[in-house]
Order: sequence, then structure tokens, then C-alpha cells
Amino acid sequence: MKLYDAHTHYYDEKFAREYPGGTHGAIADSFAAGVCGFLCAGTNPDTTKASIALAEQYENVYASSGLHPQDTADYSIAELPTVLSAVESLLDHPKTVALGEIGLDYHWDPDRMVQKEAFDAQLSMAAAKGLPVIIHDREAHGDTMDLIRVHKNATGMIHSYSGSGEMVREYVRMGWYISFSGPLTYKNAEKLRAACKMVPPDRLLIETDCPYLPPVPHRGKINTSALMIHTLETMAECVGLSIQEMAAQTVENACRMFHISLL
Repeated sequence: MKLYDAHTHYYDEKFAREYPGGTHGAIADSFAAGVCGFLCAGTNPDTTKASIALAEQYENVYASSGLHPQDTADYSIAELPTVLSAVESLLDHPKTVALGEIGLDYHWDPDRMVQKEAFDAQLSMAAAKGLPVIIHDREAHGDTMDLIRVHKNATGMIHSYSGSGEMVREYVRMGWYISFSGPLTYKNAEKLRAACKMVPPDRLLIETDCPYLPPVPHRGKINTSALMIHTLETMAECVGLSIQEMAAQTVENACRMFHISLL
């Protein structure tokens, strides 16, 4: 049984501090556990370069380039064109297969105007490039949906989905993929599991967002792709498939959405 992790951050310094063998130890352990590959998501030009460096070292590992909403706090609206030009240039690398992680994050509440400007510009960029988008939406469900509706030619995945069942139906209707991570397994996540049940199997993706959001029974530990099996088990139960069927479906979905073929 193979698994594809649709969203990771293996360049994160947390691996060097807390995981035996650091980033490469975590990747090796994940491959040994049956993970066949992963997408390493950039959040700014520097982390995108780090993602690409990892993708160049491993088969079935790919990168994405984007400006995360929290990272927009480092820029004024006047400075956005320069950083977004750097984001766009990194999309030309052969192992960069998506634009992201982009979106809106109102939890820490940096400048919402800059966030929206960056999100809007990158959705246009993705549509022009014909690349799938990786959406980050934290406590900004309505505004995220509104901007996505404006960009009808953009599509991709809603990463680590945290919205309602009603919204998930609308995303699926518009052709988006829905990705779930460790919180799907949490005891108080009944609404999240209800939303998962509404997603057709051919629109589901599975991810870790590692080193964050570890699934039960590993909460409080550093997350890796090797722990994704627990999220898979919960997802399979929600959808009514066997674990093997769910794994195969999510691998197929990742390949279709990212336009990749696994070696």
C-alpha cells in the first residue's frame, strides 16, 4: 500500500531540532513506512527554494511556489509586485507543480488588505500558468470562498480543510479537491468528519502539513508522513472504503491534480 502526502514542509527547522536525523531522517522513515512521495509547499521565495532543493534530491517529491498569507506581513502593498515576481520565477522549475501555499489567515491578523492583494494576484497567476493552487484558509472561510469564486479559471486543493459541510459541497461543485490532515482524527472533530463524508472519493487528498498537526494517537509529537496512516484510516471510515482503496484513490487523485506520474 502506497501513500502520497499532498502537503508538507520538510524544510522546517523543527525537524533539525526535534527529529533524529533531521529532515532527511524524517523523509527516510516516511518512505520506509510506505509513503511513495510528497509535495513540499513553499510559503515565500526562500522556503520555495528549499522545497525545490528537496525535490531535486528525491524521486516522487515535488515543490510548490507561493506567498503564504502570514508571510505577507513582511511586505507592503507597494512591495508585493517584487516578491510575487520572485514567486512566479520559481514556478518555471521542472519540479514545481503547483502555486501555493496561498490564501487568507485571519487568526494572527496581519494586514488583511495585503493578504487579499497577494491572494488575488496569485490566483490570477495560477490561472495564467495553468497550475493547480494550494489554498490556506484559516478563520477566513467567507472571504476565501468569495475570492475563489471571482477566479473561475483557477482550481486546485483546499489544504487541511477546516470549513463547513455546506462550503465543501460548493468547492466540490466548482471542481476543487479537498485535503484533510491530522485534525480529522481529533475527538472533537465531528463536523470535520461530517464534511469529509460529503466529498466524493475522487476529490479527496490526504496530507500531514508536517511537522505540524500530528494525528491521534501522536498529538504533541513532531509530525511526519509516516504518521499519515492514522488520518487515512479515519478518512476511509468516513467515505466507506477500505484502507487500501482509500490509499490508492488519494494517490491517483494527487497525480491527477498535480499532473505528475510517480516513478
